[in-house]
Amino acid sequence: MRGPTRSLGPYAALWRLAVAAAVVTTVCLGTWVGNDDWWPFAPMSQYAFSVQNNGIINSLTMDALTVDGEVVRVPLSKEKIGIERAEIEGQAPRIIAHPELLQDIAVLHSRLLPHEPAYQVIYLRNTSTQIGTGAATIHTLATWQVRDPLRPQPSGIPGGAP
Repeated sequence: MRGPTRSLGPYAALWRLAVAAAVVTTVCLGTWVGNDDWWPFAPMSQYAFSVQNNGIINSLTMDALTVDGEVVRVPLSKEKIGIERAEIEGQAPRIIAHPELLQDIAVLHSRLLPHEPAYQVIYLRNTSTQIGTGAATIHTLATWQVRDPLRPQPSGIPGGAP
């Protein structure tokens, strides 16, 4: 059973209108001038995009050469190494400018997956796939020789592994 209904007073209506306007304005600004740091008001382009039928899809991946001499895919997930693929994608320009940040990936790997072979060299790569043909081209964007692979220490760069 519902109680009696009341209409909003002028201050309640004005307060709700102000909040709605602030949210809409922040979302619009995030889309027009923001970046991923503005989340949850970041650019809407991070959520969806369209690609032409003859277009190219780019996908960032990370590989590592282990101390056993095997090249493996770095498992970019919170459960595996504690960092998501989206975070790497958002930080890609920073990683390309400062490949030593990949040292922190080796640290995370050694902490969370100590039973696996240590990373000796880490590669940030982009795979460009042509939609029409499926042809893929892999470009290495950054490479890092891990310092002391068996006992890696953080890079010391702000925003890296603690």
